[in-house]
Amino acid sequence: MNYLKKILVIFLVLVPISNSFGGTLTHVQTVDFDDGDQNQNNLIAGIEFNKDGTKLFTSSANKTNPGLIMEFNLSTPYDISSRSYAGDGERCTMTEVVKTVYDLEFNHDGTKLFVNTRDATAGADKDKLFRYDLTTPYDVSTCQFAQQTTDLDSGDNINNSAAGNFTNDPGHRHIRLQGFEFNNTGTKLFLSWFENGSTVKLLEYTLSTPYDITSLQLVTTAGIDVGSSTVANVGNSAGIRFSANGKRIFIISHQQGNIQGISQISLTNAFDTSSFVMDGKFNLSTASPQNLQPRGVAFNSSGLKLYIGNDHNHNSVDQIMEYDLACPFTIFAATCPPITEISD
Repeated sequence: MNYLKKILVIFLVLVPISNSFGGTLTHVQTVDFDDGDQNQNNLIAGIEFNKDGTKLFTSSANKTNPGLIMEFNLSTPYDISSRSYAGDGERCTMTEVVKTVYDLEFNHDGTKLFVNTRDATAGADKDKLFRYDLTTPYDVSTCQFAQQTTDLDSGDNINNSAAGNFTNDPGHRHIRLQGFEFNNTGTKLFLSWFENGSTVKLLEYTLSTPYDITSLQLVTTAGIDVGSSTVANVGNSAGIRFSANGKRIFIISHQQGNIQGISQISLTNAFDTSSFVMDGKFNLSTASPQNLQPRGVAFNSSGLKLYIGNDHNHNSVDQIMEYDLACPFTIFAATCPPITEISD
């Protein structure tokens, strides 16, 4: 890193940026995302990029049948204002998905695509994860159904962890799967569940076969209660994302009273929720500009840009809001890493 870059990094770390987020986030732009048919692509729920930031993918919480993953091309990497809809022929059409789609995720090389669904009605096996295999990396039009979970919302999979038990019985309509994330090798899976909006638990699972979602096993010694009674203050949880090194996790609160926002939790060990510190939460409903319907969340590869979906906040058109961060994968100034730990 040359002299000017060193000066710039030191400046960013030591000099607070003046904005409504207390010196760590700066709103850059808000961009409408529309494929021309809002009956197909509204209530933007999940956001993900390919590795070089030239493609952006979204899932929709609109109750369409089948489920769809939309693809947008970015002429400038990670600049969402340069997006163009790739076309209906470039979508992943998921005929197996007949419920509301929420979060989405790729594996490390873009050859596997995952989505989760949930159902607001009572009964067993209402919450599911689906895996689709891609014959061409990050080309979602080549998606082929591979597997889905069974009885993911059973008591054995959601209770008796370090996060504590849910109040209602498994299969209750208020216990819903809203977000998920893998570790970097696909041997761990993290699911966010909410009950009645204010009770939210982040649970950790191991996969005996990497990215085989049918092989998951609840880790009873891990898991975090991140509900509205905690510092994380998560309500009606939505998308979740890890930092690149697995030592931070971010959870979106969609809409519950006046607590729409993004929460940050720091982990003692990478991808291990048995030991953690809750750093806190930014309230997006009091920010400028507001985000009153956040769901999806994503970062660029360096962690210096944050993207949060915003469904139907502006003239019934879905949006993605882009922010610059003063430090990688950090939304609080007090949690910026030491200057010696920040590389190019």
